[in-house]
This record gives sequence, C-alpha cells and structure tokens, in this order.
Amino acid sequence: MKSNKINIELFENSEKVNFYTLRFVNENTEVDKFLDKFPEGSEYDEDISIIIKWIDTIGERGAHERYFRREGKMGDDVMAMPTPIETSKLRLYVIRLSEEVVILGNGGLKTTRTYNEDPILNECVKLLQEIDRFIKSRPKTKTIKIDHKELRGDLTFYLKEKQDEK
Repeated sequence: MKSNKINIELFENSEKVNFYTLRFVNENTEVDKFLDKFPEGSEYDEDISIIIKWIDTIGERGAHERYFRREGKMGDDVMAMPTPIETSKLRLYVIRLSEEVVILGNGGLKTTRTYNEDPILNECVKLLQEIDRFIKSRPKTKTIKIDHKELRGDLTFYLKEKQDEK
C-alpha cells in the first residue's frame, strides 16, 4: 500500500510559470509516473512530444486558462493537457492555481468518453481534486501562500484514505 503522505515539490522553473508536482513518500513523482508509462520509442512518442511542447509554451507565455481543458468538478481547478485535446490520445491532469503556478499530476491513455469511466484516469483526477481542496483550505489558515510563481508554506498533505498501488 502507498503511504498517505504526499508532498508538493518544484518540478520545473520556467520563465513565467513554476510547475510543481506531487510525490508520495519513497515514490517517483506523479508526472514522472505518467512519463514512465510511455517510454521513448513507444507508439505515443508524438503525444508525449505534444504535451512537452505545451508545458514549454505555457512556461514561456503563462498558464492562461485557454491552454487547459476543465476536467474536474465545478469549483475545483483540475484540468487536462494538452489543448486542443483532440490532437492527443493521452491526458495529463493538472491543477492550475494561477497564471504562474501549475501542479502537474498523473494521467494516461484516454479510451473512454469521460475520465470517470476509466478507473486509472478517474483515480488521477480524484487525487488532484483532493489536493486542490487541501490547498484551497490552507490559505485561510495562512499555511500555504501563492507568491507570484512560488508556492510557499506547508506543502505536505496526509490523505484520508490510502491510495491502492496501481
């Protein structure tokens, strides 16, 4: 079983955006787990290239909402990359906190009409929704602050239920 302790850590510092990711204790980051599913030389090289190109573009231009597609529930900031998603079979799920801060999560191959219909994609989105709720509740207690491109404060969370290992 996975640990229920998860940290938010810096993944990439770009010109206009800091990209963060999630890491369960003693595991690879969630975005690395996503990339590991589609190693170089797989049939999804072009899809991974599209996602990496969009991360670079967002890093240079800012995390404008138009670069993402809403995927979560009303009130959360869970979104999918790349945009337009019609050009890729893969989905990388993210939390867009501002035009300067994005948290990269996990994702996978989209073979169903909605993410809810796929247990792996659904789990990826549910994790980000839970982290999004934690982040939104913490600024009220001033333990997390978004300061331009930086996410500051207590970036460690304990999930209520342990996630089953995939």
